[in-house]
Amino acid sequence: MTNRTKIAARIAACLAIAQDEAAPLGEREAAAAKAAELIGRHGITADQAAAARGDAPEGINCAPVALLNTDGHGEARAVLAGDVARAMGCRVILKPVPAPRPYTVIVVGATSDVHHLRQLLPLILAQAQTAAASADAEQRRARDFLSSFLSGYGDTVAARISARRRPLTDPTTNPGAALILADRAKRIDAFIAERFGDLDKHTHRTTKDGRTAGRAAARLADVGAPGVNATSRRALST
Repeated sequence: MTNRTKIAARIAACLAIAQDEAAPLGEREAAAAKAAELIGRHGITADQAAAARGDAPEGINCAPVALLNTDGHGEARAVLAGDVARAMGCRVILKPVPAPRPYTVIVVGATSDVHHLRQLLPLILAQAQTAAASADAEQRRARDFLSSFLSGYGDTVAARISARRRPLTDPTTNPGAALILADRAKRIDAFIAERFGDLDKHTHRTTKDGRTAGRAAARLADVGAPGVNATSRRALST
């Protein structure tokens, strides 16, 4: 066994302790800190360490999601999808098309997260559409109301998902998972760079009234139960 392999195995052992919910929190934090130190010093990723103990890291995948665009607000729905995806530790790639063709986004992330998002996004978007249709009639007549409403809705839904996931991703409460998820984020970035190259940044015009109405409606949205699959063997549920 080479010295680097021994270090990887040591990191893996530290990560195992850090993720052990039966271990005292202080012991978990110390193990996570040691793993982070060894990862930084030796340039060994959490996934490489997991491989040393026989755990294959969960793969990074991508999948298309078609969004309603018959009303010309496909881009606003794509922005909402992007907010929700980021809250779930994923990214979206926008593929703009003229109305009425479906506006497609490519969801990129861990395989289990991509699968979950493809189920969750239609639920969130349907609720947003229904809530917008129930808004004040005078507000709905404003030119940018729906796109602004969807933007505000996405902001708040994403914030709610992030809050529910925080105990699972916060280094102070789940130190082992936090390290693995940080490593996963780097692999997602590398996947996007390899598959899609440099991406243009999109700007989206909104109005205060529409965003405020969307945020208020999103407080009542059903956001499912977004867990975190931090390893290939174990899911962390909310």
